[in-house]
Amino acid sequence: MRHFCKFSAIAFATLLLAGCGPEDSGPTAFNPATNVDLTFSTFTLTEQTENSLFGDLVTAVEPADANNSEAQAIADGIRTQLALFLGLTYAQDEGPSIESVRNPMDLMRRVIGENEVANFIDARQYISSRIDAGQAGEYSNTTNDVSIRFTDQKAFTEGLPVTEYNWRYPIAKWVYTPDTSGLVTRVISWVASGDFPADSTRPSATLGTEFRARDFQTSGYNDGARLHAEGSLVIKGERELAFIREYQDLNTDTVLIDGTAVGTSEGTQGGPEFEFAGDTVDCLKIEMDYAGPSVEVFTSLDQPPQMEDPDNPGQTMANPDYCLNQDTATAGYPTRQTGLRM
Repeated sequence: MRHFCKFSAIAFATLLLAGCGPEDSGPTAFNPATNVDLTFSTFTLTEQTENSLFGDLVTAVEPADANNSEAQAIADGIRTQLALFLGLTYAQDEGPSIESVRNPMDLMRRVIGENEVANFIDARQYISSRIDAGQAGEYSNTTNDVSIRFTDQKAFTEGLPVTEYNWRYPIAKWVYTPDTSGLVTRVISWVASGDFPADSTRPSATLGTEFRARDFQTSGYNDGARLHAEGSLVIKGERELAFIREYQDLNTDTVLIDGTAVGTSEGTQGGPEFEFAGDTVDCLKIEMDYAGPSVEVFTSLDQPPQMEDPDNPGQTMANPDYCLNQDTATAGYPTRQTGLRM
């Protein structure tokens, strides 16, 4: 239930991006966003799976010591949790590699990266032209009040629930702000279709990425220009995964897995329990250092995110024993050299 906040005004306030447009639209600025409505044979991706959102982390957590059974259990546990949130399946007859991917963030990233939608190509060409002109620019479907919808034909014909075949993206936004950050920021969000109980959290996903303007490209995945990414995924069962990824200098990933606000009763109790590396936990923090390379994990069970402040009766404070707030890792180990994110 903890979200990162680096993107402040534009990052993760779903559908609430007021005040986030360019500070100077300029005389030739316009917003090229139009409706996008596409049908795919399936949302499941089986090619270029190494290029998926967490393809590098899946490989990077493999222990350097193949005989370290405790470290191997942690690596397997990390991959299991990523699979649950990201719809991953793994190859069974070789090393740790992704066989297929099915989640709304990877699908959108593939559509953009493979230049498959003219409107998204127009978006990047427009942003690139604004970079060349040194003027702010914005592509935003919310500003133009247009929609983005993807349909999975296979899931529809098989009679699966609407959540499985109808994926809607309330936010698709590129912003270039030369007078402030000097970066290109892209924000994408997805919210599950269908009906959900009033006392539950609707599944959702958000991905925010910052790109270096001078390296921003109008085609491809723009991975060479990435500086920073963060986001979250909420799945059924009141579980949430939040992450922050640094691609320059630090070259680190931080992944937080715990309960939603509903799942933790607004932070007053531990979240839904799950198995991790042979233990039962309800909170997991993963810190991957690609330069080390090494990984550390922090876990807790039955610890609420908030506790009463002993120095201020009637007020609450962050619980230091909750895994997201811990300073000392539960476990860690050197990982094998993969050549990723160096």
